[in-house]
Amino acid sequence: MKSKQKQTPTEIIDNQRQAVVEKIIEDMKRDGLRWAEPYLPSLTPHNPVSGTVYQGGNRMHLGFIGFMRGYTDNRWATFNQIKDAGWHVKKGAKSALIEKWKQFAFYKENEDTGEKELAGRYPKLVGYWNVFNAEDIEGIPPENAPVHQNDRTAIIAQNLEESSRCPIIESTSYLGSAAYSPATDRILIAPRETFLSDETFTRVLLHEMTHSTGHPSALNRGCNTDFGSPEYAQEELVAELGSLFLSADLGIQNTDYEGEHYENHVSYLQSWMHALEDDPSYLFKAAAKADKAGTLIIGRYNDVLEKRHDRDVERAPEKVSLKGEVAAMKGASKSHDEQAKVPEIAVSAR
Repeated sequence: MKSKQKQTPTEIIDNQRQAVVEKIIEDMKRDGLRWAEPYLPSLTPHNPVSGTVYQGGNRMHLGFIGFMRGYTDNRWATFNQIKDAGWHVKKGAKSALIEKWKQFAFYKENEDTGEKELAGRYPKLVGYWNVFNAEDIEGIPPENAPVHQNDRTAIIAQNLEESSRCPIIESTSYLGSAAYSPATDRILIAPRETFLSDETFTRVLLHEMTHSTGHPSALNRGCNTDFGSPEYAQEELVAELGSLFLSADLGIQNTDYEGEHYENHVSYLQSWMHALEDDPSYLFKAAAKADKAGTLIIGRYNDVLEKRHDRDVERAPEKVSLKGEVAAMKGASKSHDEQAKVPEIAVSAR
């Protein structure tokens, strides 16, 4: 009976990633998956009553207002919500405005078939509300916000930053966000301490580092940056699969691809399926690109580790054997005694 031929490390990784993509396709068909915020809630404007996490323009607006007024609490609620909860707005408190927009579709008739077809979408303002910050609300209980968790991935993140093919800028200017800028070829990311943990920071960093490999000086993926386009969606798939693959390769995540972290990835990918025309083949194409990106990132990462190891070897002091040192000291002492006796013998001979 023939024994199974042993797989090479490359084949093992390729088969593992193929299985991951197939599992993602299967799991993307499920409902109920949600995307978890990687940032500390205290740094993200949110509503303590409805649980809404403000996004887009509202996020930017509330963040700016909070900064200008010196708020350290990022909870905001409407007057009616405050009243219904039994709280009270402080006298003289100023509100901030939030908006709600919806996308509406418009259609046109196909000249050949006579059927109406989707021609595009347009945004429309459907409402706005005044909200008050928690620091201007009497009776609201303090928020038990989580703190940043340090873990073993901190050193991995540091090595990744050192190995990055483009500059990585950590700044409070990017609180609650992370992005790769193709125009300046830089990664812009919130400080790591503003993430839920070193691990979530590292995973988001891997997502953006995968994006950065699409630059013309690297893998030149020629990405379309038009939000919502199939090309843009596929690039997001590349970055998310890159983060998923690299997390496993670096030992950040278990290879069984289960649990909250995996579901967060799947739900993020699921959110792009409308732009991909429900064509799972895009995932396989994206996986191939993610694999190339991962190879580039891991190669540079390993180069950093190898250079650091070489430097450490050069700087390392010569290993000293205690037993050898004792023997050497005895030998030196005996030699010194013999040399000291020679003049005495010479003098006596005279």
